[in-house]
Amino acid sequence: MFSVMRDRISRRGRHAVGGALLALGMSMAASPGALAAAETAQGEIIQAGWKTTEVRYSYVGFTTAFACDGAEDRVKAILRAVGAHPETKVRAQGCEFNRPTRNFFITITAAMPVPVPVPEAQAAQAADDGQDSRRELLKRLGVEEKRLQERFPAQWHTLRLDRDRKLDLKPGECELLEGLRTEVFPKLGVEVLSDSLRCMPKQVPIVLPELSVKALLPAPSADGPQS
Repeated sequence: MFSVMRDRISRRGRHAVGGALLALGMSMAASPGALAAAETAQGEIIQAGWKTTEVRYSYVGFTTAFACDGAEDRVKAILRAVGAHPETKVRAQGCEFNRPTRNFFITITAAMPVPVPVPEAQAAQAADDGQDSRRELLKRLGVEEKRLQERFPAQWHTLRLDRDRKLDLKPGECELLEGLRTEVFPKLGVEVLSDSLRCMPKQVPIVLPELSVKALLPAPSADGPQS
C-alpha cells in the first residue's frame, strides 16, 4: 500500500570509516539514549513483575482514518511489542457502525513488566487507586491477581518499532504512533529514546518515521515465550 525507502549507507574508504567510528564513540559518550542501547546489548537478566495501568486518550487523525476494531488490533500489537501482558485490553469507541473515522477514544487496560522488588510500587498504586478501583481494573483486564504477582526473568531492550517486520508499520500510521509516543508510552514505563515523527495534516509521509524506545520485555524461557 505504501512504499518504504531503505536507508543507504555509503562507504568512502578506511579513513572515513575510522572517522565515523570516532564520531560514534563521542556521540555515545554524550547521549543517554546511546548509553541505554549499549547497556541493552549486554542482555542482563533481571527479575520483574507486572504492574497494572489504565490509559485513556483520543485519536485525532487529520490524514488517516481507522475502523475501531482495526485501531484496537494495531495498538495492541504495538503494546505487545514493547512488553505488555498478552491479556492487555484495547477498546476504541466512537466509530459509527465501525466505519473508518478520524476521531475516536481509546482505553488501554494493560499490565507492564517492572523491575522487582515492586512491593513499594504496588503499595503506592493501591494507595493512589484504592483497593476497589484496583479490583475493578483487574476485572477489566481479565487476569487473576495471583497471576500478576508472579516473578519472571526480563531484559531491557532498545527497539526500533519502525523496523519491526512483525508489526509492519505503515507511513500512514504516523498519527497513531504520535499519539502512543506522547499519550501512552510515558504512562506505561516505555521510554522514547528518539523519533522522527513529524506528522503533517493530510499528507502521508514518504517514508516510515523512526521510533526508537527502551522497554522491559519478559525473557524467553526454555518452555516457550513468557506470558
